[in-house]
Amino acid sequence: MAAAADNCGSSSRLRLFCEACIPALLLAALAHYYVDSPVLCTVACIISLASVHPAFWSSEEDSAQPECRPGADDGAVWGSLLVPISVLATGAGSTPRASRLNEAMVLSLGMSLTFTCWRFRTAAKASACVLWLVCIIAVGFASRPAFGDTCSVARSVLMLLAVSLLQHTWRIAILKGLPRSFTVSEAAVFAQGLILVIADFTTRVTHRLQGDDALDSAYWESHMHVLCLEAVVLGLWLAVSVLPRLMTFGVLGKRARRSVPGLAVLGLVFGGVGVLALALVWYISQINPVLWMLDTVVVAPAHMAILAYWIALLAVAAVVYALAQGGASESTKLMLHVKRKSYHVLAAVMFVPGLLYARPLLYMGFAAAMTAFVVAECMRALGVGPCSASIDGFMRGFVDYRDAGPVVTAHFYLLLGCALPVWLGSEPVASLAGVLSLGVADTAASLVGMRLGRVRWLGTAKTVEGTAAFCLSLLAAMAAVRWLAGDVGVAWGWYALVSVVVGVLEALTEQNDNLVVPLC
Repeated sequence: MAAAADNCGSSSRLRLFCEACIPALLLAALAHYYVDSPVLCTVACIISLASVHPAFWSSEEDSAQPECRPGADDGAVWGSLLVPISVLATGAGSTPRASRLNEAMVLSLGMSLTFTCWRFRTAAKASACVLWLVCIIAVGFASRPAFGDTCSVARSVLMLLAVSLLQHTWRIAILKGLPRSFTVSEAAVFAQGLILVIADFTTRVTHRLQGDDALDSAYWESHMHVLCLEAVVLGLWLAVSVLPRLMTFGVLGKRARRSVPGLAVLGLVFGGVGVLALALVWYISQINPVLWMLDTVVVAPAHMAILAYWIALLAVAAVVYALAQGGASESTKLMLHVKRKSYHVLAAVMFVPGLLYARPLLYMGFAAAMTAFVVAECMRALGVGPCSASIDGFMRGFVDYRDAGPVVTAHFYLLLGCALPVWLGSEPVASLAGVLSLGVADTAASLVGMRLGRVRWLGTAKTVEGTAAFCLSLLAAMAAVRWLAGDVGVAWGWYALVSVVVGVLEALTEQNDNLVVPLC
């Protein structure tokens, strides 16, 4: 038994090392090509090297935390590397060695550095603290222009320290507030992403307060989709933070929450936050966001056609689901997989035409879907309104071992996995990274792996046959998107490399692949 345990531990360590090498090499390569600052490039390489050290990704203290999602390692490498990789990847396709010295990049590297050094809190704790302090000061010196010409070195260092402390505090709050719903890395990624949104939105408000004449109406018109998205994210975060406290206060007991008072409070919170968000967007941009959204929908016949196409698809999906529920006699593992992956396929069929022919409408569609998901999950988790039990029954039909906490996260990960590359990417294949990897490749890998898989990857339940199906289907899907976009030249060598690397990552990681795989 001891030998078997040693073999299991060796397999797990080897899997973690192989998994860590992929994002570590990716961050080092992106920093080399897209960061025109030797100091920041060196810091990125230090983070990459630290992330492949066994003391970094084998913390027994974190993996034993009762707040963490069971059935997975803490995935610390992704909490350290995923956000800076995503920020740097927004420059892919630009001129190599182009200056990427912006606020988001600097803040993401600072938070990543803090998270990385915080992990070394045993034998290497003292050395990690010294290294962290030296690197934070160096980043503050090198990145001062990213925060404006008037920002001093002391202010930039203090800003890095503040966001580092904030992401650490919020990560712990997420894990304790929603126990067994996230791993350490998933909570860290959400905390870091929220901080970047707050920082960017605050910068835009500051520009308006200072009366920056360089930002004319054309600038705000071209950035309205970003501004509205950030307002939606911050509004939802505020509503979710306030609503649970209101629902447990005073007369809003369990019975009241399930009737009219609960729905009234829910409507007041989300309605009030929505009005506040729209008012802020109007103040910052001097553009009426409601009229802008209506104009985006009707500005082109293609947008109306795509909107009608989405409504028809959702109606068909609802009918098919109702018929399947009526004829279902038992729930098996294969049937659960088919049900879950059918929504991946639905996402691919919906979003590919939207990106190619109505991209501004797709931005709004993702924001509206996120709002609807958050409202529905608040109703389900808090038991608000008479239909909360029906929502709970519907959601529970799609959960697996990863939804062990009080909230159902599967649909959020699928939505974010499809939406984030669209919001961050520029060219079609990069923007559809989530749709192609989740809607096409992951679906093919799951079905082939379950039906035909025989040879398993070391230390995982994934099969080599499933990974092969993932790689081949992803390669074919990328070529098809290039053809639909009118670009006949396909970089087969690079696309094949991307398919293999992402396929291996999908097989090795125990984190939620709906989030990790598309961004990576």
